[in-house]
Amino acid sequence: MIKEDENKENKLKHVKVYDQLYEMIQNGTFPPDSKLPSETVLSAQLDVSRMTLRKALTLLQDDGMTRNVQGVGHFVCSQPQAAQEQHPVNMPQHPVYSYCTEELDAVEMAFRIEPPTKSISDVLRQYTPAVVIVDRWYKQKGTPLAYSLSFLPIGLVGEEKIDLNHSSQLQEYLEKQCYDGKNCFRRICSHSTAGNFTELTCTLSDDNSFLLVQENISDTDGRILVSSKHYIPSGLFRIEIFI
Repeated sequence: MIKEDENKENKLKHVKVYDQLYEMIQNGTFPPDSKLPSETVLSAQLDVSRMTLRKALTLLQDDGMTRNVQGVGHFVCSQPQAAQEQHPVNMPQHPVYSYCTEELDAVEMAFRIEPPTKSISDVLRQYTPAVVIVDRWYKQKGTPLAYSLSFLPIGLVGEEKIDLNHSSQLQEYLEKQCYDGKNCFRRICSHSTAGNFTELTCTLSDDNSFLLVQENISDTDGRILVSSKHYIPSGLFRIEIFI
């Protein structure tokens, strides 16, 4: 007959393994971006079953310390959650930077100007003779990890004095300036399988599973300034809610 204390200890064994691995990540045994040993090797090193190890790895992934690449293995996040900078609640930030668990080091951008389709006009809820359509790919070491698609009324470009001959000005507006305190923000977060075929140049997620953040940024009069869709692979996002 198994004693109650022994049964409890068996149930909590994965927590002890979690603690071991957490400390190994924090002390640099497994540095950021490194791949953990295989489950077979790691379970032998820690003298636990693979089932116990998998439970511990799931907890690490839930806490933003590691990520799992299907068919490849487990990796330590570039910036483990425990070390990430906390942003003030009243400071809105671009969703990819807010919710992506990986540290991004580059943004590639492309834009075009077109007459608005009916669907874009309905999204912007205003008449505009043309719309600026902006694609952005958020990268880490040259590899795209997330994607954003934004629509701006052409009149906004003039109002904000954005020189489209210098695309960095458009990027600065979309990444930072539109998130100042005078604007209003509406975000809807949902699951999507459209990220790979919405972003045509590369595959962002091998399992075709994404967090989709649909975002409208409006001025104090309720006029939509920017409407965007942001796609983050499901294994690379984390949302914190402050109440």
